[in-house]
Amino acid sequence: MRAFVIFLLFCLNLSAQNVNTEKCEGSLIEFGSFLNFNKFKTKQNAGVYAGYWYRFPADESKTHLELGTNFGYSKSLYEFNYGKNGLLYPIRSEEFVWNLGARMIKGYELRNNKIEWTSEFSLQTLFFNDGDIPKDEPLEKSDKENTIYIDTHSASFSTLKIGQGIRFWKNNVGIGVQASYLPYRLWYKQTAPEGFNTLSAEASLIFKF
Repeated sequence: MRAFVIFLLFCLNLSAQNVNTEKCEGSLIEFGSFLNFNKFKTKQNAGVYAGYWYRFPADESKTHLELGTNFGYSKSLYEFNYGKNGLLYPIRSEEFVWNLGARMIKGYELRNNKIEWTSEFSLQTLFFNDGDIPKDEPLEKSDKENTIYIDTHSASFSTLKIGQGIRFWKNNVGIGVQASYLPYRLWYKQTAPEGFNTLSAEASLIFKF
């Protein structure tokens, strides 16, 4: 998590140092479909996602930074054992994902069309129904009095998302594809089962504003 925050701050600082910039639209609205390949899925369906990204101005090398977020849902079914306090709890759940992060974009021109190579480094969270996973120890009575607790009946794994992709633009409309790696066991070796790391494929339709 600390490395992810440091990387975002570095990207922002790098973007702020660009002096010779060209005009670049400020916002992207993105819609797409995704497939996460995980051996603990017993049912695989393509998911859908939508998101918003802010484009910083490009520098003289036609490179720019994007910061944003995506939300996704799939009817794919996960079945695995969730580890907690030395015990295993069976999970069967559909797929809910949230992504927050940065992309470095390099632009190219080809026959009056614009092509962009994307390198994504972000934080992705997979949410799932918590089944019979026991809750953490309750708060002390003095803490409960000033705390609002909402039980969403969900648990989650968060990890880094490392992706490479390409986008093709015609005016302010683009299409893109990307492949990504999600090492869920990076921070959850005792919780996520061995082999839970995931490969992802995405296709998107993008609008610039």
